[in-house]
Amino acid sequence: MKIYFYLITLISLLLISCNEKEEEKLLEEPNSVISDGYLPSLNNTIEIVSPSVVAINTSTVALDRFFIPRVRSADGSGVIISNDGYIITNDHVISEAREISVFLNDGQSFVAEVIGRVPFSDIALLKINTDFDLVPISTSKSENLKVGDWVIAIGNAFGLVGTPTVTVGIVSAKERVMVTEDDRTLTDMIQTDAAINEGNSGGPLVNLKGELVGINSTIMRGAEGIGFAISSDLVERYIDDLLKYGEVQIPKEGIEARTIDSNLLSTLCEYGYNVCELDENLKGIVVLEVESGSPSDKSGVIPGDIILSINEKPVRSNGEYISWLYNYRPGENITLNILRENQEVEISMNLEKY
Repeated sequence: MKIYFYLITLISLLLISCNEKEEEKLLEEPNSVISDGYLPSLNNTIEIVSPSVVAINTSTVALDRFFIPRVRSADGSGVIISNDGYIITNDHVISEAREISVFLNDGQSFVAEVIGRVPFSDIALLKINTDFDLVPISTSKSENLKVGDWVIAIGNAFGLVGTPTVTVGIVSAKERVMVTEDDRTLTDMIQTDAAINEGNSGGPLVNLKGELVGINSTIMRGAEGIGFAISSDLVERYIDDLLKYGEVQIPKEGIEARTIDSNLLSTLCEYGYNVCELDENLKGIVVLEVESGSPSDKSGVIPGDIILSINEKPVRSNGEYISWLYNYRPGENITLNILRENQEVEISMNLEKY
């Protein structure tokens, strides 16, 4: 029995010694993470962000099954971006509204005016008039986000009475492309597992500092724990245009193209385009026409070229290509990767304004 006791004691001492050495090793390594098993409270972050989050209620008129006009209401969310009352939300939240009411965090309500809409990116800019300064949200570059970073979604989920609903998750992916139920192709989307429910649309997605990194937009039907937010970088690009010009500055490249499919390739082959030997499973868009004197013409793009990517972002459909293109401003340079006669070439192009 004494021998067993001594053996157990010796093994315990060895384990303690090994653990102490492992802890010393971790402390010596600057990139090591030691967790005490507890996550910090997000209460301070929520208190900072909440005054900038608004609930939005819209009134629309629709015909019922007896073709009688009925007033219907819907709920959404928004975020204040200036102390004088500018608010960002989703376009689909307000697109059919006859009247838009905005409710501040303290319960005060105001009628909102639509300043501008960007339907192809599901962004809208509203304005309310108050006799006091509002609390705008701080913004961070979404390009600084990394997959695995913690994010917080805040909004008016299901129109529940009281303070905004808060959900937490991580960044699951970046630069996602989504086709919505109303057939909008949305690019540069942040995918998150933070729950985004009905009514959350238009509310902010923030980092742990309480800085805006995205605008909650949509969920994937039939999937659980997958939501999408429009990146703050893209939101800033469009909102700046709306505030400065009253409309979004659309870039021009002068290309007419179609999404590749086997029927299209067969037809183009018959009409003499150099696409007869292409794999029908190839993903991209085929250039049909190039406007004379346009940026594409000047850059050397020709009919029959297959556009594979724009600024290294894959292009799988014409809608996706246009959505990525609209992310850039007139005057900016883009790079197209093109397949021509089974050779991949890179073309640089300076965009112009429509």
